[in-house]
Amino acid sequence: MENETQPDQTSNELSGLTTGRLLIMSVVSANIYVFFSFLIIKYWHDGGLGEVFESIFSLWQQLAIGLGAGAIASGIVFIVIKLPPVSKILSDFTIFEALSKANFSFFDNSQISIFAGAGEELLFRGAIQPLLGNTFTSMIFIAIHGYFKFRSAGHILFGVMMFGLSFMLGFLFEHVGLIAAICAHAVYDLIMLQAIQKKNVQ
Repeated sequence: MENETQPDQTSNELSGLTTGRLLIMSVVSANIYVFFSFLIIKYWHDGGLGEVFESIFSLWQQLAIGLGAGAIASGIVFIVIKLPPVSKILSDFTIFEALSKANFSFFDNSQISIFAGAGEELLFRGAIQPLLGNTFTSMIFIAIHGYFKFRSAGHILFGVMMFGLSFMLGFLFEHVGLIAAICAHAVYDLIMLQAIQKKNVQ
């Protein structure tokens, strides 16, 4: 029964956040991700932090590829979550239910996306993926976000879709660079945050 009330409580808390508090929460969360990334890289990687940023692509190339990948991924996800098997179960995922009732500004959504993209990708792709591989890292990533539910075909399809999104980010990290993965993650988050809060996904 707790799961039935949690989305409304969470959405009310999100809606009541000021831009300042939201920014502080984003910065703190990102710093926590960075802290654990440093620990993992220092004690379990052969190379240092700079190694996870190495790429044969330039910064601008990575940003361009990440921008395109994030936009394409958000378009695919947006289409899938409007299909009946998935659209009917979105409210079962706390984050979707809460964000659909939030009223953040474009700046709020932008800073949430940037800090989440940078912090999460540094931890999961830069620090964890070289140790566990893309598949296991993506499974951990999706499980932590609460996207694995097996109640219906819609829940399973949603989980598989989000796993595919995470795997794509891991692919970008391995074949293009960490900056590309960060950019794709941030762009995806920003587009989806804007779309969900405009109630285009119902």
